[in-house]
Amino acid sequence: MRPSKILAKIRSGKVARVCCAGSPIFMFPALAAHFHYDGVWVDAEHRTWDPHEAQAMIANHHAADIDCLWRPPTKEKTALYRLLEEGASGLMIPHVGTPDEARLLVQAVKFPPLGDRGLCGGGRDASFWVGAPKDYTTQANRETFLTVQIETPESLENVEAIAAVPGVDVLFLGPGDMSLRLGCSPSVTDPKMLEVQKKIAAACLKHGKTWGRPVGTADDARAIVSLGARLVVLGSEFGALHKHLSQCSTEFDQLLNERSGAPVESPTGVSKSY
Repeated sequence: MRPSKILAKIRSGKVARVCCAGSPIFMFPALAAHFHYDGVWVDAEHRTWDPHEAQAMIANHHAADIDCLWRPPTKEKTALYRLLEEGASGLMIPHVGTPDEARLLVQAVKFPPLGDRGLCGGGRDASFWVGAPKDYTTQANRETFLTVQIETPESLENVEAIAAVPGVDVLFLGPGDMSLRLGCSPSVTDPKMLEVQKKIAAACLKHGKTWGRPVGTADDARAIVSLGARLVVLGSEFGALHKHLSQCSTEFDQLLNERSGAPVESPTGVSKSY
C-alpha cells in the first residue's frame, strides 16, 4: 500500500507542505510533486466534481506519488470510504462540531477494531487486490488519515474533546467560516483568530494530534508553524490564476495604453485606438 507522505512528515515532527486545487486540472498533482509538495488538498465541498473526474484526479496523484487530501461534500459513510478505496490518502471533513460527529467519522473511514469501514479490497488503495498485503486493513488504518475542520464556535468550544477522539489525526482550522461567525478577520495575526489558533494548538498538543490551516504568505506559514501547526496549505490553482491574469491584464493595459486612451502603433505603421 502506498505510504502517506503527509503522515510521514507529521510523524517525524516536520511540516507537511500542501497546496490546494478545486478544479479538475489533471496535471496539478504532477506539478505539485515536481515542486516538492507532499500533498494536494482537493476541494469538493465548494466545487462540483463528476465521480469519474474524482477517480482520474486521485489516480493522477498516485501516478505522481503525492498524497491526495480530499474534502468531500458529504459525511455519508459509504461515500467517504469509497474515496479511500479510490486511493485518497486522507479525507478532510468540514463543519465537525462535536466529538460524537468525530467518532461517527472514525467509524466510517477506519477499519476494525478502530472503526467500522466496509471491506472491498478491489480498489486502487489495495492495488486492486493484486499483491495486496495480508495486513491491508492495518496498513490502511496507518497510512490514511482523517482531518476534521474546526470552523464554528461550537467546534471551538468542543475542540479538546474532538482532539481526544481516537482515529482523528488532524484538526484543520477553517478561517473563513470561523471568522465569519466570530466577526473578525481570517488573518493569522488577527487577535481573535490568534486565540482560536492557540486553543486548537493546545488541544492538539495535549492529545498528541496535529493541526493546520490555509495561509497566504510565508510569514503566515512561519507564524502558525511556531504555534505547532504541521499541515500547512500554501498555494492554490485559484490564487495562481488570479495572480497571473491580474499581471497579464496590467501588461495589456500598459501595452494598449487603455488607461490613457492613447493610440497604439500597429505593425503596419497605422495608428489604432483599441
